[in-house]
Parts: sequence; C-alpha cells; structure tokens
Amino acid sequence: MSMFAAPRTTPFAAPRTTPFAARPTPLAAPPTPFAGPPNFHAGASPKPHSAIAVTIAGDMDISTVPRLREELGGAVAARPDTVVVDLSDCPFVDATAMTLLLETHRQACRSGVRLCLQGCSPRVLRLLSLTKLRGVFDLAP
Repeated sequence: MSMFAAPRTTPFAAPRTTPFAARPTPLAAPPTPFAGPPNFHAGASPKPHSAIAVTIAGDMDISTVPRLREELGGAVAARPDTVVVDLSDCPFVDATAMTLLLETHRQACRSGVRLCLQGCSPRVLRLLSLTKLRGVFDLAP
C-alpha cells in the first residue's frame, strides 16, 4: 500500500442534516384565533406615565399562549414606555408561556419598551430562577 493512498470512504455515509431543519418555527402564530379556556383572562389597560398593564388571570399554558401572544404583542406594538405583565392571579406558567414571555421581552427591547413582570407567585419565581431568567426580566412585587 502506498503512503499516498486516497482516504477510505464508506458507501453508507449519509449527508449530515440538522435535526431541526425540517421543523416549523414553534413561535409562529396559529392559523385561527383561540379564545382559551373559560377560566382564563388576559386583558390590557393603559396606566399613567405611558405604561400598559396586561393582567393575566388563570394558568399560562399551551392552551392560553395564542391569546396571550395577541395581548402582549398588541401592548408592545403600542410602544409605551413600559408594559407591566400582572401575574398576581396566575399560579402556573409552563415552558410554552415562558418562551412567549421571553419572546415578548426581546420584541420589547427591540422596540425600546421596558417589560416588567409584577406579582409573580413563588412558583413562578422559582421557575424563573431555575431557567436562569430571573435576571433577564424586570420584576416588581
């Protein structure tokens, strides 16, 4: 065998693909609007000093994210100084909703809007700590 022989190739080598290449973006809006479960409420109201408060009552989970996306997106699109997300009546936040909050935070930063989470329960604060997002969001009591 020559020392300048061509490197061996296997006939079974498949091209490398990224496992996420064929997946649609998980943050795309659903094709039809969804109102959410009957015990869930999300609504925006103006506050003084150019702030909008979005009050959330009920669990923030995959079934409520479409409605939340509309409310939070509309609040940020209005370009106030601050958007306050009131979580006083929200006992549970799942990963989908946490992703939406982070997405909204990024959108707010790009628009020059401050996003503040208010009234987080100990459970939500623990989730923010475990995911290392507690320092990302502005938290108010």
